[in-house]
Amino acid sequence: MNDIEDPMIYLLATPITQERPWMVFGMCRGRDPELFFPESREEANHAVSICFTCPVRIECLEYSIDAGERFGIWGGLTEKERLRLKQQPA
Repeated sequence: MNDIEDPMIYLLATPITQERPWMVFGMCRGRDPELFFPESREEANHAVSICFTCPVRIECLEYSIDAGERFGIWGGLTEKERLRLKQQPA
């Protein structure tokens, strides 16, 4: 079975193209995902520097907050930074 016939490939691609089309423009696309789940502040700084060059950083950050993403760098913010952002009064 090739990738086109593999139903898992279709399921994985659907959210990017239909539910979150902005993801195709992410600077993280095609990079090692582990980069965005750092174990140290130094590693986090590298991921954040990539995010700050990203044209869809705001969309990514909004998604992570709406989806309740608890781990990783999303929209240029760490888990703790997103939690603080969510706790701020509107």
